[in-house]
Formats: sequence, structure tokens, C-alpha cells
Amino acid sequence: MTSRSIESIDLKMLQLKNERSQLLAKQCDAKRKLNTRQAIIIGKWLMAKKPELVTAIAKVLERRQDRAAFNLPPKAEKVPQISVNSHVDIVLPLDDRPAPPSAEIQNAE
Repeated sequence: MTSRSIESIDLKMLQLKNERSQLLAKQCDAKRKLNTRQAIIIGKWLMAKKPELVTAIAKVLERRQDRAAFNLPPKAEKVPQISVNSHVDIVLPLDDRPAPPSAEIQNAE
């Protein structure tokens, strides 16, 4: 085989890999669109047939954009409560340097 035929095979392989990647991307996109469409249909059906379930779901939504989809105000952020009797351990790094000599020790000699 000549180097020209090896180059042509390499080029063909690269083209086939690119074509495969494009087909896989289209397939994933089609699956995502189908899933989205199904979710919309189910949501519309729930809203029409089970409004009490939609209300219950809306009450537990946390994310701002999810609540906005139901025209709900953002939830108040929870502020952590610290009790008065809280105990906090703080670990400080040890200092490996030796302590400087004190004036009292020097005067004692």
C-alpha cells in the first residue's frame, strides 16, 4: 500500500466518525424532544384532570424558576438558627517554631 492510499483510508475513517457523531447527536436530540413532548402532554392532562395534585406540587417547589412557572413568589430563604447553647470546636494549626526566650529566664542567669 502506498502512503496515498493510507491517507485516503484515514480521511474516510475520519469522515465516517464525524458522520456517526452527527447521527448519534440527532438521535439523542430526537429522544430529548420526545421526552419533553411527553412531559408536556402529561402535565397538561394533570392540570385538567387533577388540579388538586398540581396545587400540591406547586406548594413544594423550591427553585425560583419552578415557582415562577406557577406564578408563585420566591420562597423565603431559610436562615439557619443557632441556639444559645451551641458549642463550636475550633482547631487551630500548631506552630512548630520554638518560643523565643523570655526576659525572665535571661535575667535569672
